[in-house]
Amino acid sequence: FIIQSEVRKCTYGHIDKLLRIRCYDLDLKEVPQNLKSSVEVLDLSHNRIRKLKTSSFQRYTDIKFLMLYDNMILSVEVGTFEPLTSLQEIDLSNNGLTTIPLELFQLPRLRNLYIDSNELTSLNLQALEKPIRAPLEYLNVAGCELQELPDLGILPKLWQLNASMNPLQNFRIDSLANMCHLQVIDLTKSQLSQCGCQQVTNHLMMLGASPKFVPVCLEALDIRECPLPYNRTIHSPTFASCQTTLQFAETRSF
Repeated sequence: FIIQSEVRKCTYGHIDKLLRIRCYDLDLKEVPQNLKSSVEVLDLSHNRIRKLKTSSFQRYTDIKFLMLYDNMILSVEVGTFEPLTSLQEIDLSNNGLTTIPLELFQLPRLRNLYIDSNELTSLNLQALEKPIRAPLEYLNVAGCELQELPDLGILPKLWQLNASMNPLQNFRIDSLANMCHLQVIDLTKSQLSQCGCQQVTNHLMMLGASPKFVPVCLEALDIRECPLPYNRTIHSPTFASCQTTLQFAETRSF
């Protein structure tokens, strides 16, 4: 006789009073459309989803946390994430993406974005509308084959950036001027020049931030060889604009 294997299904539960549906490692090839539409935490990680479509999340507009890591996602149709106006965190790490869906940056509540371990070789931000609407606080672009930090415009609430394991050969210190609230940046296993390393360490110290994850700069800083261009960082119009935006946001929150 034949023993039928147990059919694995998505499981329902609650986490911090939020409705969670866990569809982890079910060999799914697309986003299931028969789930409870009021789902707030949706885990679709470790599946075989290759493409996200405009219809993928139209039924699930209450999603606050969305896990899509370790799939085979190669493409995302324009408009896929637009319905997710309550989304606070998305994990797209370990997929086959070559760019970041720009609409993510316009989601009004998105605080945490994980898109590490994707080869973002086709990343083009020229069409990105700035300043972005997403109040990003955490951004992970580790291991994405980036030559430089992505220019997302002013990020007044961003306090942690992981850009480790990228060949940041075109890194410019003024790319940090957009991040006036930065407290932690991880640049380990990047190819920062000795000067770039010194500049980042100095910049973080000026902000009172942590240089813990910056490559160790062994040589003493020589400002003749490696200037500290404060006019392009903490004394720049960009940095001042970032601070003003942050102060305005904090005032509105009271």
